[in-house]
Amino acid sequence: MLQALDAAAKQTTPGHGTEAIIALVQNLKWDALDADVRHAAKRHFLDTLGVVIAGSSGDLAGRAEAVLAKVRAAGNVPVPGRQRRADLLDAAYIAGTAGHGIELDDGYRQGSVHPGVATVPAIIGLGYEADISGRAALEAVVVGYETIIAIARACHPDLRQRGFHPTGTVGVFGAAAAAARLLALPAEQVSSALGLAASSSAGLFAFINGGADVKRLHAGHAAREGLQAALQAQSGIEGPSHVLEARDGFAQAFAFGRNGKPRDIELPPAVPFGITDCYVKPYACCRHIQPAVEALIELMNDNKLSSDDVRSVKINTYSIAAEHAHTGWQDYASAQLSFPYIMSLGMKHRWIKVEHFEDKTRLDPEMARLAGLVEVNASAEMDRLYPANRPAHVTITTGRGKFEKQAMEALGAREVPLDDRGLGMKFHDLVDPVLGRERADQLLAGLWRLDELDNISDLLDVTVR
Repeated sequence: MLQALDAAAKQTTPGHGTEAIIALVQNLKWDALDADVRHAAKRHFLDTLGVVIAGSSGDLAGRAEAVLAKVRAAGNVPVPGRQRRADLLDAAYIAGTAGHGIELDDGYRQGSVHPGVATVPAIIGLGYEADISGRAALEAVVVGYETIIAIARACHPDLRQRGFHPTGTVGVFGAAAAAARLLALPAEQVSSALGLAASSSAGLFAFINGGADVKRLHAGHAAREGLQAALQAQSGIEGPSHVLEARDGFAQAFAFGRNGKPRDIELPPAVPFGITDCYVKPYACCRHIQPAVEALIELMNDNKLSSDDVRSVKINTYSIAAEHAHTGWQDYASAQLSFPYIMSLGMKHRWIKVEHFEDKTRLDPEMARLAGLVEVNASAEMDRLYPANRPAHVTITTGRGKFEKQAMEALGAREVPLDDRGLGMKFHDLVDPVLGRERADQLLAGLWRLDELDNISDLLDVTVR
């Protein structure tokens, strides 16, 4: 196995592909990271944990847990936001599902992927069992995020255009790499972990047409399967080496086909750290829709428009975003992906809250009326701007005339940052209703100084309801 790795490494450009991931897993050091990367790691761990806690109180997380509880006993690993503890793999699955369940988890625009909900659940479960330090947890965060970012970036938009969900298909690698880091696996076992994880890559984008609960399960699947792959590799189970770039490997199967031309999978130090370019979400809906709804809300506020004033809303955006134009709002999960419904919320409520997807708001006839005023189109011009930007041009027609605005990104991106104070407010909005203000304060303070903690177990115990 080592000879095969050495031979393949000679044919691989340094900083590219599977070899670069193995090097990152083994060589990354917290003290060698610059301050921006270290701060981003804290922010994204904090944000993901808050979203998991909030999502864990939802119906989907409860049903997912109930299925598992029928077939096996509880464990000792805390599932943030839940009362019942689980075994290591189930804890990662439930936490990943919960974190992706309310559409408030972080993401990476250039790969259309959500790194946190695949990576962090694997880290908190394994970290709890092993009593790892906060610094070790944050190192694993950076490893997991950079792995997902690099693969998703290299395969985007081909992977998505073939009907796959990047978080489900790519997320397994981030969970595997982060777990391999915490387990201190040698190079050949890291390679096997990635090879094993690749065969667990899964997730179709069919949920855009309805049945969107499965989208949330993709994140849980990725967290669990990536973690399991690292544990299997540690036990001596082998997976194919160089699975990302190899013939019949991941990139061929999910993105480029046998005759396509794959792009390089590049990681630091060959390229800058991508975790600093990940966004956090202020609104509980699909990120592709957020620039448009922000532009609409700003137009409504600046021009003192009411929803009754609006005769039509036309949006010109990029193709991947426009595909959400025909998604209905017949259920909670679909509504969070529905362009017409999100725009109707912007017209009526001037904000997007988690409770807006409950029956009381979703089934309001006024929402259907307003959604009927919305027209969404894609253009080649907008497609050229994506994924470097996330463009949307919004035109509101009223009896007083037309009002127009173009947005290139939404709040929470590096270009339009949500500062630490805003992130803390989001955390409290999510966690206070589940754990109470006192415990939320305790947890938030601990997360901001995570790199100072000798082990994370006591802090994770605070997350149990």
